[in-house]
Parts: sequence; structure tokens; C-alpha cells
Amino acid sequence: MEFKYILKDLREENGISQKQLAKECGLSPQCISALEKGINSPTFQTLSALKKYFGNQLNDYFVNNEITSEERKAGASETKKISITPIEDEMLYLFREIGKKHGEQAQQALITVAEKML
Repeated sequence: MEFKYILKDLREENGISQKQLAKECGLSPQCISALEKGINSPTFQTLSALKKYFGNQLNDYFVNNEITSEERKAGASETKKISITPIEDEMLYLFREIGKKHGEQAQQALITVAEKML
């Protein structure tokens, strides 16, 4: 999973805005926004500041094969690592976002349409 998705997922899981996170970490809101959009990659200093705020949550994304909390809840294995292409990563992210915004039924409907296209 790309860092931009990891940061956004962590921030949303903790119920904090970009502005609040920036203030807590001593960063600018523009920095957080650029990281979440994938415009910038995090520097060591930025990662250190985010690590201080998120603690082990940030480690979990990297150490546990980058499995999100939603994936863990859905039963994904933390011991099995699979390689996916960037387009597959984008699709998985979109499916999760649709599920968050419109519910599981909408998510399943989209997956069914995508499967029929294959």
C-alpha cells in the first residue's frame, strides 16, 4: 500500500483532520495534504514526527505486511504477503472507499460489475 493511503487511513481511523494532525506533529497542513495526495514522499523527519503521534499504528502498516485495520477486521492474514500491481492497489483502495461511503452492498455491486468485465 502506498504511503499516501496509509497516512489517510491512519488519520481517519484516529478521527483527526489534516490540520489537527499537522499541528500535533509540528508540520504544515500543506505538508499533510501533499503526502496524502502522493505529491511528496515523507522525509525521515516527517516520518519521525508521524511515528511520535501514531506510535505503533504506523509500524503495523509496514511490519504487518501493510494490512489495514479494515482488512484485519475482514479476516485478512497478517502473515501472508502478496504482491500486487499499482493498478490493483488503486482498485483495492477505491473498493474500500466506496464501502466506507456507500456501504457494503454498493461495494459488492461494484466488485460484481468489475468481475463481469473480466
